[in-house]
Parts: sequence; structure tokens; C-alpha cells
Amino acid sequence: MTTTYGIFYNGQAGSGQAATVAHQTAQALLKHGIQTQLLTTPGIPRAIALIKQTLPQLAALIIIGGDGTLNVAMTALIQAEAHIRIGIIPMGTVNNFATRYQLPTDPEAAIELICTQPATQSVGMLVCNQRRAVVSSLTFGNLADISNEVRQSEKQRFGKLSYVYRAIRHIGHNKSLPIRYQFKHEPSHTLKTWFCLITTTKSVGGYVYSASAPGKMHISLLNNIGWRQVIPYIWFALTGNLQHSKAITQLTATSAQITSATSQSVTTRIDGDPAVKLPIELSYLADRFELIVPATS
Repeated sequence: MTTTYGIFYNGQAGSGQAATVAHQTAQALLKHGIQTQLLTTPGIPRAIALIKQTLPQLAALIIIGGDGTLNVAMTALIQAEAHIRIGIIPMGTVNNFATRYQLPTDPEAAIELICTQPATQSVGMLVCNQRRAVVSSLTFGNLADISNEVRQSEKQRFGKLSYVYRAIRHIGHNKSLPIRYQFKHEPSHTLKTWFCLITTTKSVGGYVYSASAPGKMHISLLNNIGWRQVIPYIWFALTGNLQHSKAITQLTATSAQITSATSQSVTTRIDGDPAVKLPIELSYLADRFELIVPATS
């Protein structure tokens, strides 16, 4: 019986590097007797539909890209209720998910790992509204809005300083919103929230900001920011480092329902892209995927 792997990538990302790596992966797998099917199409809804349609033919799914590309693929797997082995060739800017599981970031090394498959590990996944994967982070509030304001030309010209400029402009102008948080088996809490960061790992943007909490999501709430907090706030904008800040409330949970306590509309961002509006329901699904990982010594 022929074994077939799917190889999903965003053919429009970057300068075509993902497509080159996809073909290199297909050639390498063929030498190991594994057939492949390249999966790429413009637009997230079409990509999700393509993966779901192809899943019954596949023994494994290889994903080439960063956390955003992983989000599309894993969202398809969640919606299809599929349990399939996955391999990752990281090609994003930060690759939080790949870093968490110590996957090689060099494409040739990642391809070799997938071909030899020395080990697999059951990994969890955060799911929003039972339909959308959260691979790395979900955010809402003022800093999430800043990401929408910064233009691509500004990022290319000024880098992180463009975010600092926008961040400073927000100080004192946009107050915290009352947000209602309902955790499993606990009464609901309405907390002032200037910015909310929810992650699946203890690090974001390559910076460790929280203690480990296996099987749980990390929730960090940034309260009102005024001019007295401007220096630590700028440090946060530059580094993403939330530790040791008195303005931060940090929580962990396996599930949460989050609702705006006012009539104001609040839009979330998932893995960097605009997503659903509050209210949302989040669940951490333990041992959801079998991930190809390096062998442990």
C-alpha cells in the first residue's frame, strides 16, 4: 500500500522559498518510498478546505512556514476532527511553536528529521470557539490595535521602533476595558484590561515571560498604562518582556470564556492576524497531535 504525505505551504509568502523547500521535501521523501501531495492555494478559507478534502488520503501532514501557516493547517485538522501525524519545517520570523518543541530551523535538518522520524510526541493545542486553532498567541486590547495601525512600510523602515512610536501615542488616551473572565469551576471575574495576551507557551517573540504550565494556556493582563509606567511600557514594546511588572496580572487555565462587560466591540488577533470578536470560548486540548520531534538523549 502506498504511503502518501501532504505538504502544505503558502506559495505566496516571501520570495517563493517555501515552494522550493516543498519540492525539496517531496524529493527527499520519495527516496524513502513515500509519495507526496503538494497542498497550496491562495486564501485561508480555500486552504483549510483543501487540507480537509485531502486528509483521508494522507498518512501525515508536513507544514512549511511560521505560526500563521501552522494556524491554517491545524485549524483544518481541528475542524475535520482529524488525528494525523504532523511534521514541521519552520520558515517563519519567530516560530514560537517550533521553538517550544526544539525543532530544527534549518530546512535541510528539518527535512532530514521528517524523513527519518526518530521520535514523535503528543502535543496540545489551544482552540478558540471549537473551530480555530491558536498555535502561538491570541491578543486583544490596545496593543493588538497598534499592530493594525503599523504599516508594512513603517516596519520595513523603522523595525520595532515603529511599534514604540505607535505605543507611546496610545499612552493615556485609551483606557482599560472591563472584561469578564470565566474559568472552569470558578466564579466569573470582571477585570480591567488594557491589553490581554494569551499564549500556548511560556515565551512570545522569542522572550520567556512566564513560568511553565504544561497543559494550560498562559493569560497575561496589562492594566491601565499612564506616564508613570512609560519606561517599563517602552521596554515591553521593545522586548515583549512582561516579567517583574506590577501592571501585569498573570493567570493559567485549561479553559476560559471571555466577554466584553460593555457594549464596546472588541476584536481579537490570533497568531498575528485579525480574528473573531468577543465573546470567545477557549479550550486547551491536551495530546491533540502527534508531532515528529528529535530523539531525546
